[in-house]
Amino acid sequence: MAQWADIPFKDALFANADESILRRAPAAAENVYANQAEGFSRFPGLRSLLALPNEGRIYLHEWRDDLIAATERGRVYRIGKDLSVADVTGVPLVGGKRPVFAATEEQLVIATGGPLVSLSTDRTERLSDEAPESTHVAFVDGYLIAIEQNSGRFRFSDPGSYRVWNELSVFSADGKPDNLVAVAVTPYRELLLCGPESIEQFERLSNGARPFARRWSTGEGLAHPYTLVTDLAGTYGVNERSEMTRFNAQVSREQSRAIALALEEVEDWTDAWAASIAIKGQRMVLLQAPRAVSEAHGATGVTFLLDYRASKWSFLWGWDSQNGRPDRWPGWSIASAWGRTFVGVEDGIAEARADEYSVLGKPMRALWRSAHIDSFGPSRMDDLRIRLKRAVGGYQGREPQMMVRVNRDNGKWSDWVFRGLGAPGDTRMVVDFGGFGWAHSWQLEVAITDAVPVEFVSAQARMERGSW
Repeated sequence: MAQWADIPFKDALFANADESILRRAPAAAENVYANQAEGFSRFPGLRSLLALPNEGRIYLHEWRDDLIAATERGRVYRIGKDLSVADVTGVPLVGGKRPVFAATEEQLVIATGGPLVSLSTDRTERLSDEAPESTHVAFVDGYLIAIEQNSGRFRFSDPGSYRVWNELSVFSADGKPDNLVAVAVTPYRELLLCGPESIEQFERLSNGARPFARRWSTGEGLAHPYTLVTDLAGTYGVNERSEMTRFNAQVSREQSRAIALALEEVEDWTDAWAASIAIKGQRMVLLQAPRAVSEAHGATGVTFLLDYRASKWSFLWGWDSQNGRPDRWPGWSIASAWGRTFVGVEDGIAEARADEYSVLGKPMRALWRSAHIDSFGPSRMDDLRIRLKRAVGGYQGREPQMMVRVNRDNGKWSDWVFRGLGAPGDTRMVVDFGGFGWAHSWQLEVAITDAVPVEFVSAQARMERGSW
């Protein structure tokens, strides 16, 4: 007798094995994230907000209740809450590296691999002729700190006098003989000095001739400096084994076991970056390798999303309208201001919004794909039903659609079966898709391309076993 059986829907994505051998964990989750109700929600879309023509990549930072935009071309803009834009470029940013920002009580300092640049009034200026040219700068307890390029040393300003840099104000992070590639200050005022083979924490000394002392070091390093993220829950970064790792005191824990194969397949980590982002009360880390080639879609640029509380991963994609396939998620930076989340994109600024369901006006395909489920044995699927949010309204003059297809015994995919997501007032939560025949193993793929909210709750199949 046929019985309803749950499709493994709430399990974490697993991309650390060939998809054909998966039996339970989902094989794909794109432009969705695991919500706290054990379902999947659509990731916020991107709505174009401001254009900065011919400025290339835009890197954002919140400062003094304004949004600061540093551009690939070296200019700096200050954006007010009313979205007024002021070009505050006096001295341009040079060095060609991704901007790193550090705020003191009186100025914002920007490092890009050349001279440090300061913004304190209405124009940027060189911070000091005495300060080193650096890729990274940080501020803690009255000191500005900058790493020396291609060395294991870091320099610091006089306390409270950020334009005064004494040649003797220098320390070495020499736990291992590797060069420093990044510096950061955690929310707990820990000063982290990072090299490819080790990370060392220095603490501020309240007295004595030496302002800093090394407290501990780890055996893990930071291979890609702009993947470093400091958060209340810990510090994250990609190490030399292409693992996303969480550092806490002297302990480091890999966070990417579920997608280790996908990270190992990244051959080019150039310009890789990471940032934290909050979505409907959930805290995430977004990691992008913009020059990686996707094995799944053939696109250049792969973006990973980690919900570090639930230890669940998913992937983010934009859309290539010309070739009709996913493309790199178009963000280059993330910053929060005025209770909103902004994303720096090519030649402009976008806003990540929970009520936006496209990416800069292009489709944002939400997709979930199961493992090859064989727990039913030889069986017939008489019906498939999916519970999700419906009554999402009209879309371009028609009822929005969702689609499902089935892969039986790892053969060919069936044709897509379409069902409506409900006109206004049609609040029934379950959608039936009918039967899909006989098989030993079943793989399901669910997708929505229309610009509507997506809230997947659960899925069940009515199965008739062929034998017991």
